[in-house]
Amino acid sequence: MDNKELKELALELMEAACARKVAEFELETEDFCVRIKTQGEPVVVQASPAAPVAAAAPAAAEAQAAPADDIPQGTRVEAPLVGIFYSSPSPEEPPFVEVGQKVQKGDTLCIIEAMKTMNEISAPCDGTVNRIYAQNGDMVEFKQLICVIE
Repeated sequence: MDNKELKELALELMEAACARKVAEFELETEDFCVRIKTQGEPVVVQASPAAPVAAAAPAAAEAQAAPADDIPQGTRVEAPLVGIFYSSPSPEEPPFVEVGQKVQKGDTLCIIEAMKTMNEISAPCDGTVNRIYAQNGDMVEFKQLICVIE
């Protein structure tokens, strides 16, 4: 396994550990050892015997989320995975939805890119988009509030 593949594996494991709130995880083979340990919010990834593969400290979802008082009533749409938020299918095209726009259940709200895969996030219900919390290109965390539909 080369360093690029090892790095991709480590990032996948880190995302899975964060998503499942695993405190510590270790994977050891004949060729390498990957150890992931969370301490509060930061996640540290170490690999050996090869050179260190990755060290990451994702921003806390709480730091990016709005205060509870500021969230309007309605259906909360949260990120189902960690990745990059995109409001439109490409930079040249308009956003999937805007504040005040009516949506139907199943309409695409945004795309979250994770591990070079584009994941469409669909509206869970019919309603009107009240507020959008993520901006194009933002890194979103698992369960981070993306938007509210009334």
